[in-house]
Amino acid sequence: MPYTPAEDSYLTLEALEELSSGDLCVDMGTGSCILAEALLGKCRQVVALDVDLEACRSCPREVDVVCGDAAEALRRCDVLVSNLPYLPPEEPLDIAIHDLGIVPKLLRWVAAHRPRVVVFTFSSLGRTEHLMDALRAMCRVTRISKLHMFFEDIITVVATCPQADAQNENGAGPTPP
Repeated sequence: MPYTPAEDSYLTLEALEELSSGDLCVDMGTGSCILAEALLGKCRQVVALDVDLEACRSCPREVDVVCGDAAEALRRCDVLVSNLPYLPPEEPLDIAIHDLGIVPKLLRWVAAHRPRVVVFTFSSLGRTEHLMDALRAMCRVTRISKLHMFFEDIITVVATCPQADAQNENGAGPTPP
């Protein structure tokens, strides 16, 4: 069953309200597809990615859906949004909330493909410092929103990432042949 929107989804929606438009916007790990739907009015094309077939089926026709491994299915985007699975694995496993390796894979994807904007929502119960350090190393954090819930903080981070062309123009990164 797809992830039911809760406080973390709504905190992410607040951050999406402030986004400017984009060409290709991606909701990685779409769950209920609520975030992809919010991107429809801001982006020329919206793609929702998830490994859960029911989550993929939950999206409206206006959203392009890829059901499979997100990091393998995508090569570029302008805006990347993800309400990350954040709990350490435990029994019974639930891929909607337990990080089974998607967070490091997603961070490697951001490092390799540099979307213009990244919006990540996660819990303080996960590897918050690791995630924040990685984002700060690759991008400029422009917004952090927190919502305290019982025994955890839900955190949404918006970051802008330098594009590969801009890095080369500024003398950083490899020089094109």
